Amino acid sequence: MRKAALFDLDSTLTDHATAFARWAEEFCASTGIPLSALMRAETLHGGARHAFFADLKNTFGLRRSIASLHADYRRRSAELVPYRPEVCTAMRQLADEGWELGVITNGSPDAQRRKLETAHLTRYFASVVISGEYGIRKPDEALFQVALDDLGVDDPAHAVMTGDCLIADIGGGQHAGLRTVWIAHGRTRQHLDPEPTHVAHDVVEAATWLLANPPRPERPSPLALAGG
Repeated sequence: MRKAALFDLDSTLTDHATAFARWAEEFCASTGIPLSALMRAETLHGGARHAFFADLKNTFGLRRSIASLHADYRRRSAELVPYRPEVCTAMRQLADEGWELGVITNGSPDAQRRKLETAHLTRYFASVVISGEYGIRKPDEALFQVALDDLGVDDPAHAVMTGDCLIADIGGGQHAGLRTVWIAHGRTRQHLDPEPTHVAHDVVEAATWLLANPPRPERPSPLALAGG
């Protein structure tokens, strides 16, 4: 029986908050934009990078194009992802216990693969499925099916999706028939949010739970054993 552990990338396998903070410090130093103003734009626009950079450009008179600013952000923030040896150890332990490991992430292929390399994680994953290469995004269950097929896992009940986003990772994984682990980072699930199989503080804690709770092979019925 093949068993698969699928992981989100940003804020799950990698420390997105630290990478963003490092990039913000460099960007503010090179442009003269106050860090407080950049963080206000981040709070206002979140992950909508077009609006984020358009706001900064209009407010501070940046001469570079929004596309150029965004491209540099994708490249540099990927290079600033911290190496976390404890995460590598957790992935190696899963692989040693026979888990097939995969990544399912939304984003730009070049940037997402660079993050894995910078974090020293590439070697552990037999499959890396990135939305930008398929034209579909989580929570579309088709992206999860691509990963399971790539890993040779026929039964989604033998797979677990771990991620920090309740809609994209937990909801998407559930629609694809997977068990799910939510990386809560201290947050509280709301009443109408998808309910994960398990809640963990971080990916290392999630890996510990996976090691203790692998999928169990179905037992044949007594009739099947008797040839009936």
